[in-house]
Amino acid sequence: MTILKVASILVVLVFGLCGGVSSAADVKGGKDHPLLKRYEGSSVLWYEQKNYDALRMALECIVFDYGNGTMKPFKKLEVEGRKTTLFYNLPAGIGPLEGIRQYENELKEKGFEILFRASGEEIENNKGDNLAAEVYGMTPANTNRDNPQLMAMQGPDKTKSHYLAARLARPEGDVFCSVWSYEASWTAASLKAPEKSTIVRVDICEVKPMDQKMVLVKAEEMANQITLNGKVALYGILFDTDKATVRSDSETTLAEITKLLQEKPDLRILVVGHTDTEGSFEYNRGLSQRRADAVVANLVDKGISKERLFPVGVSFASPVATNATEEGRAKNRRVELVDMGVAKVK
Repeated sequence: MTILKVASILVVLVFGLCGGVSSAADVKGGKDHPLLKRYEGSSVLWYEQKNYDALRMALECIVFDYGNGTMKPFKKLEVEGRKTTLFYNLPAGIGPLEGIRQYENELKEKGFEILFRASGEEIENNKGDNLAAEVYGMTPANTNRDNPQLMAMQGPDKTKSHYLAARLARPEGDVFCSVWSYEASWTAASLKAPEKSTIVRVDICEVKPMDQKMVLVKAEEMANQITLNGKVALYGILFDTDKATVRSDSETTLAEITKLLQEKPDLRILVVGHTDTEGSFEYNRGLSQRRADAVVANLVDKGISKERLFPVGVSFASPVATNATEEGRAKNRRVELVDMGVAKVK
């Protein structure tokens, strides 16, 4: 072997150690999600899939209140379903900004709607690791060798941190995705990622549509639906045929509406009554209006200001299913809460 060849081998070994070049091989069991491909040349550092778990996503900046010693309330969304979590290590030379833009473009190409995106102090400010703690659940108790993926989220440079939350609407169930792209600190060694390299955390949650006739919609889910769609359809407010008196078995749903309105004191809603096509349009318009009035009266009795509630009956003008079948008619008989925002009634 010549001196030149020996020198070349030594150079390769030295640069491999000093540069911290990560292995191109994925972690055992790691694989891409079918809906989202990886950045070319990146490797999977961590992979986890659960048949049912919650995904929390930030929809605005997370700010620490030094006066109270707690995080200020922030707009967020929590969904549940089949959840996949991936940590990718991007190739050397690819920064966090390029990483997030590539994933954003890929999501848009797949039909996702971007719900929120932010960089640097638009994501979190005035304290460390707000996003990791408030969205991803990192705590002093769980940040240890048993959770290398949590250790790898500690102390990233905020100025090189980028985040987005997205939603794909599908008939078979919506898909939600969050992406966090950041420059690895020394703690990323827990996932065998080189310091200063780019890590991208991807979380994907596949939500199955709820059969809302059978499932009580909790206040938090009502808030989620209103945040996403401006309204929520409820099937737990019940009336006897041709009657406008709220049945006693509606109380659990009415209690959740009350909780929603107490937790969101600025929320003003239209309470919209919907019917099926049994009977004339005008008859059902009157019936749906009386039912909406009855719901409002019930909520007022529970302490909600009448100034925040606007009853509207729309008969069968806005179906969500065919009225040709009993199943479809059942879906059309509902009460919807619609966010009024700052709109005026008159």
